[in-house]
Amino acid sequence: MSQSQLPQDPIPNRLKGLVSIITGAAGNIGLESARRYVIEGAKVVLVDIGSEGLDRAKEEMIKTIKYLPDGDTLDPDDFILTVQADVTSEEDVQRYVDESIRKFGRLDIALLCAGISYSSTSILDTNVEQYDKVMQVNCRSAFLGVKLCGRAMRDAGNGGSIILVSSIAGLRATPGLSAYSTSKFALRGLCITAAAELGQHNIRVNTVHPCGVNTPMFLASWPEEKMKSMLATVPLGRWAEVADVAALVSFLGSADARFMTGGALKVDGGIVMI
Repeated sequence: MSQSQLPQDPIPNRLKGLVSIITGAAGNIGLESARRYVIEGAKVVLVDIGSEGLDRAKEEMIKTIKYLPDGDTLDPDDFILTVQADVTSEEDVQRYVDESIRKFGRLDIALLCAGISYSSTSILDTNVEQYDKVMQVNCRSAFLGVKLCGRAMRDAGNGGSIILVSSIAGLRATPGLSAYSTSKFALRGLCITAAAELGQHNIRVNTVHPCGVNTPMFLASWPEEKMKSMLATVPLGRWAEVADVAALVSFLGSADARFMTGGALKVDGGIVMI
């Protein structure tokens, strides 16, 4: 990885001493956010369901650490823990929380990125199995993450920040993705309820709502003409970059956002105007 591929404009030491769990860490947003967290001083726990993806993510994180001041002398194991887990399993979620605290002694940020989508399908043709799978991965995993990470943060007494990665599909109608949109709207209900409950423990809960992110997977998800027409609706004239999302979740994890909770923060170039 070259210097130019690092996240833009990180703030050194903004997250110094903090520990973050990131689910879906082998994905584009999860990995870029983990890079930014480490560059800003945090220690990261990378959680994903596949061992190969986690191995690749760890390799990328080790490369990132080399760019830190005195990076050649730093031990990556002092900054990175990988945990293979099924984020829809309560037992596995408890395990990744326990392993994080055992390794690093605390938990300050939970970035819950794990999620799936599917090819555009009319609601009339969406089968129950597909709906259930999307709701399991996108909603159940977030519920368990909020519950068990929130419990650990409460018990430690240091407060914390829980960030749910939703989508603009959780803010507006998204024809063709009824199950996905349902799951992303559900994260808002989870967020605002958890924010109301957990505020007494100084635990903040927010959702972030990206539009399409400039990745090969997204760009291949729609026909070329459809992509052009969709892009024409973005006032800023481009898709989101993973670094755009990473910059926001870094801010939300920091003390700079200490009075922000229950928010729905868009990273969409102005597509959704509320």
